[in-house]
Amino acid sequence: MSLALNSTLTRKKRGGKLETSYYVIKPHGLVFRKKVRAMIECAGLTIIESKELVMHRWALEIIYSDLPEKYRDAVFLQFKDKSVEVGLVMGKNAVDELLQITGTELDPADCAPGSIRFKFGRHEPLIIDGVRCYTNIIHRPRNKLEANNGIKVFRML
Repeated sequence: MSLALNSTLTRKKRGGKLETSYYVIKPHGLVFRKKVRAMIECAGLTIIESKELVMHRWALEIIYSDLPEKYRDAVFLQFKDKSVEVGLVMGKNAVDELLQITGTELDPADCAPGSIRFKFGRHEPLIIDGVRCYTNIIHRPRNKLEANNGIKVFRML
């Protein structure tokens, strides 16, 4: 067995690969910021950097790149001229750990009861300009590719 493969197996046995991911606490979620940060850290992740800012439209276009164009104005409305907290987390399997603690589903009502989205999100969707919008308080990547793109955006903000 090669040394590289052996060290990979050793890391997995010890709990996974050290990764970095990102999150965005949305404007209506900032009131829960301390609790959200505590939940992230209790999940074994370290918040290594964070900043409060108004999210630029170009940044939203990148992190919500999978969102169909027809829904973007309605979804982005919640960010208009309002502060968010963007942050980087580091830990073992950070992308998946962050996904699990924040909630794996778009609708907070469909997330696990102990997740951030379930605890602090609205359990009934809002209709904005005829678009069904789920009021979850945190955005996070669903996979490593989205995490890498979000980290690049974080660095440009």
